Amino acid sequence: MFDSAGYSLVLPETRALSAVELKDVRDGVNLRALGLIGYLPLTGEIVLNLRPKFPLNNFWRMLSIADDNYNRMLPVLRSYERANTTPPPHQILTRSFCYYLRAIMDLGLARSYYREPYTGFYKPKVDFSRTVSRHLSRGDDLTISGDVFGFSANLPVNAVLKSACLAFLRLVPRDPQWLTERMLLLEALNALHRVRSNTMGVGDEALADMVPRWLQDHYRGALSVYAMLLGYTQIGFGYEAQGSEMPSFLFSLDDIFESFVRNVFRKALREKKIAVLDGNTPKHHGRLFLDNNRFPTKPDLIFRRKKSVIGLAEVKYKPEIKEEDRYQLLSHVLAAQCKVGVWISPTAAGRTEGLSYIGSVATGAKFYHYQIDISGDLDEASAAMTEQVTALLPI
Repeated sequence: MFDSAGYSLVLPETRALSAVELKDVRDGVNLRALGLIGYLPLTGEIVLNLRPKFPLNNFWRMLSIADDNYNRMLPVLRSYERANTTPPPHQILTRSFCYYLRAIMDLGLARSYYREPYTGFYKPKVDFSRTVSRHLSRGDDLTISGDVFGFSANLPVNAVLKSACLAFLRLVPRDPQWLTERMLLLEALNALHRVRSNTMGVGDEALADMVPRWLQDHYRGALSVYAMLLGYTQIGFGYEAQGSEMPSFLFSLDDIFESFVRNVFRKALREKKIAVLDGNTPKHHGRLFLDNNRFPTKPDLIFRRKKSVIGLAEVKYKPEIKEEDRYQLLSHVLAAQCKVGVWISPTAAGRTEGLSYIGSVATGAKFYHYQIDISGDLDEASAAMTEQVTALLPI
């Protein structure tokens, strides 16, 4: 962790993420990854393979439902397992493709000589057999058939690359945080404007072997990610030495779990005309006090019918709800003057999934704690959670 002079060996990219907390202890250094999941290069020789405590298939599924910008991407490649699991979120593939595309654009698109058939007046490289059969035998003494060679980016591999750029451009979210990726894809399409796009077929990753050696790894990486998007290659989140290479992503379980729960409720309550809002966004902040805005409230979930708040929820990825968590939801419910407050967390060790009543306060508001089992069937657990929590909301 430290060199002989006492300087830290932690990589600058890792340090910039604020992903690692180091504390001096009596016998050495205490290292904490601060609730992150993924493949985290710590130093040039030490890599942390951080895994969740529940099945990776469930995490992959949870990630596909949650809202995430996937901006915790390190410029380090890792190998993902080849597994027939839930398809990976398109945003992961988009950022991975742009990682390789950026290198291709920096080094320059592959260019080479290619053969084109030619028919017309005389040019070098006449194909005599074609000329005789097509023209001389029919009395045309002026027209010849032959081949000419051009040097440009109009290659089969670039035709597939252009098709990939078009496919990923349709997937880029309309979000300022994705502006860099959108501009990169448009830049690549501008450079490929003379190339006719061609959708990838099975095994077309081998086209990368036709480009110059210094571009082969980048082209193969980009085409491999495109193959994943088309479903030719399946990947899981786990690590496999000979798996599919993509950049390393890090995920905060707190953020993913909260976003997952919010989106599950949004989908389930849409037909009931109940909006599920994110209180962490400024436009949905509430007021803790009636006469000033000094301390805004930021509940994780706001259940609202028309303009009335009918319930609030706090989502915590932790085994136990602590005292500060209780006071947080209590103050939010009192400020919003609603009648229902719910804590939502994963099931702790030795406990079963379900809803438990906590208590009520003088205003008549009642509080509950729902624990969801994320280690089993995630869709079934989500349906049970939405059914029981929705039943608490006033009609």
